[in-house]
Amino acid sequence: MKQLEQRVDKWFLEFKTRSTRPRKGSDGGGVMRRPLKRGTGLKNIQSAALKKPEVMVKIPPRKGAANGIGAIRNHLDYISRNGKLDVEDQDGLIYAGKKQIHDGVANAWKALGVPEKSRKRQAINVVLSMPPGTNPAAVKNASREFASEQFEGHQFAFVQHLDEKHPHVHLCIMMKNQFGRRMDPRKADLFEWRLRFADKMREQGVECAATRRVHRGKTQRSEYSSLRHMRKRGQVPNVYRQQTIELALAVRDSSRPVHPFLRDQMQTRNIVLAEYGRIAKELYKIGATAEARVISRFVRENWLDGHATQAQQRFDQTHEKIQERTQSREQK
Repeated sequence: MKQLEQRVDKWFLEFKTRSTRPRKGSDGGGVMRRPLKRGTGLKNIQSAALKKPEVMVKIPPRKGAANGIGAIRNHLDYISRNGKLDVEDQDGLIYAGKKQIHDGVANAWKALGVPEKSRKRQAINVVLSMPPGTNPAAVKNASREFASEQFEGHQFAFVQHLDEKHPHVHLCIMMKNQFGRRMDPRKADLFEWRLRFADKMREQGVECAATRRVHRGKTQRSEYSSLRHMRKRGQVPNVYRQQTIELALAVRDSSRPVHPFLRDQMQTRNIVLAEYGRIAKELYKIGATAEARVISRFVRENWLDGHATQAQQRFDQTHEKIQERTQSREQK
């Protein structure tokens, strides 16, 4: 089992990503990473196959161009709801009220060298979130443990929000650590953070998964959050107007859209499902039949689902509705 876990971990962590490979920091120094638990890849593949909830870790877009302590104070005001919610720091100290939060966090960071104004970003904001129905205490405890390990040597403060359906935690982290080395997180790093946060959630008794779309056999891109928020506000982004025009032309000409990268997407999906098939066979050989069945079922479901781009799905749905209306008129 050990050899299988190691092989799956290597494939899972490195397929289409470089998130776990060492790279140099912004100051040229090497970045040391705490090894992930052995079996991380297999555990998350199994959890995804069982449709366990996916953990979410994101760095939200900044509001405004301000940096320095002034911007940090504003963000602390936002996540603490102007001092109505308590803030906890990396040492477990609790700050209540706007003044205490400013003195205990923002001003303490200023004393450590963070300037009042700066051209460089002095803090990063991270959101850790779980789906509705997740135990909020588990989310908070897992967030605390995750931050303590992942951002060891950094000053940070966090607040839990329960005013939305999904329990989540806002982290505000100083970019520089105690040795003066700056963080330089990239998109790939978020995947590793998700893996570590999922591990902490499981330690709290919450079954969950941390996988990328490609690991779930999904190569179709999801809707960008910025576009989704615009749509909810009743706005129509230009990209949707263009999609409507393209859909109308495709339906008029009875021409199903062809995506230029569909072949590459299909090839990636086939590689993933083939690898899962090999993993299932190896699990059967070592007697892990329950785990093997879960992954085998997941492979079968994905093969049966087929693959289509968003444009093709919109065309198929619209074309089907037109055919139904036409048949209905003919019957009348």
